[in-house]
Amino acid sequence: MYQIYKRGFAFALLLMISSMCSAQSITPSTFNIAGGSFQNADSYYQFEWSLGELSLISDFAKPDSSLVMTHGVLQPCTDKVGKSPLIVFFEVGDYKLFPNPTKGQFEVDFFVRQTGRMEINLTDASGKILENRTYAYDGCCRIERFDLTPYQNGVYFVIATLYPDYTRPGDNLNVVRRSGFRVVKNAHRF
Repeated sequence: MYQIYKRGFAFALLLMISSMCSAQSITPSTFNIAGGSFQNADSYYQFEWSLGELSLISDFAKPDSSLVMTHGVLQPCTDKVGKSPLIVFFEVGDYKLFPNPTKGQFEVDFFVRQTGRMEINLTDASGKILENRTYAYDGCCRIERFDLTPYQNGVYFVIATLYPDYTRPGDNLNVVRRSGFRVVKNAHRF
């Protein structure tokens, strides 16, 4: 008796699942077999992964079989391809960072002759954001002071990004300046 109920339940479950499936599709669609993402709010890094199929590349089937195996590659399906910003590093004359190594307090001076939005993150060696600052950069001579006194000795990074207010003439690209500056805290050295 138990076997009859078990088979009946399996048949009903299969019938419910198959009723939600469509046999034909006019537009290409993605069927991900695995994937996911990970983002730590305290970290600078975000990871995303996906395994799936969108476009038909190869078909494998016997001539007398109704079973067809397809092999494909996951591709982005977008009709709007935007221009990526051109990312360049801050040059040597664009900033000064001192003292380095430091007991705790240090400053970063910026001398870039361009207006825009400046975003500065102070991170530890693992990428955890300790401090975040965003402000309108007016075109020159901004001094940012940081204090590593409450943190342990080690290597820290100041990651600065300048998003310009205007695009570069000629090719209309946003030239984003971005660099990471290494700071060493050693309170016992001095």
